[in-house]
Amino acid sequence: MLRAFRSINGLVFLLVSCVALAQPSSSPSLSPASGPGNTPPPAAAPPPAPTGGTAPPLQACATKAFDDYAGAMSVWERQWAEGVISVRPDFNTAAIARANAHNSALQRDGFRIHYLAANAPDSLNLDESIAAMRLFDWTPEQEQALRLTAPDYPSVADAADRDRLAADAQPKAEELENYFEETFTESAGAVAARKLGEVLHHGNDALEHCHQLHPPPPPPKSDAPSLDLSAPAAPPPAAAPAAPAQPDAKAPAPPAKT
Repeated sequence: MLRAFRSINGLVFLLVSCVALAQPSSSPSLSPASGPGNTPPPAAAPPPAPTGGTAPPLQACATKAFDDYAGAMSVWERQWAEGVISVRPDFNTAAIARANAHNSALQRDGFRIHYLAANAPDSLNLDESIAAMRLFDWTPEQEQALRLTAPDYPSVADAADRDRLAADAQPKAEELENYFEETFTESAGAVAARKLGEVLHHGNDALEHCHQLHPPPPPPKSDAPSLDLSAPAAPPPAAAPAAPAQPDAKAPAPPAKT
């Protein structure tokens, strides 16, 4: 069902380069002064976002799988920031700002995914991977509708914008991303890489399970008669020979020969 990614580097690139991450969450923002040793606090479990409709069975199952995946991603972001700070204390502010931005995007896009599952289910990509569920089109009309129906969404969406700007404004933001890309699959980032692979693998398995539980319905049968082409058609019957013409009784008989 799912077209799996070929390498951990491809997965990392998708996670880092896309602004959208998914999952509604009420977890507190990270701050440079929080936690022992200035490390980020653990993220809280996110509640589901309200929606204006009812999601079909496959989309409902997929959003539940995504909730679990995104909750694990939120924890991974915190642990990644802790690992970076322990090795490079000079990245303290930049790493926490980056984790804040990603977790805020998880919260914002989770609301959106729940909304789309219930109101535009066909717009969600469920055939690629669990991470690809966050790659969707989002219209101004949908944004307005969600802001009106989900009281907690406006503050979450606004926080995502602020946190993204704050992360981009960090003096060491670009240096941090370079450090991340260069060390992620080496010894310095091997543990984080393995944990990220586990999160993605578990999420993809859960999404695949949804496809197995809720397969697409068979195509409708047509009422039109079908032509069986498995056997050759029989040749048409040969035409009967025409009967000889009968002589005309009124025609004069030919004269007799003498």
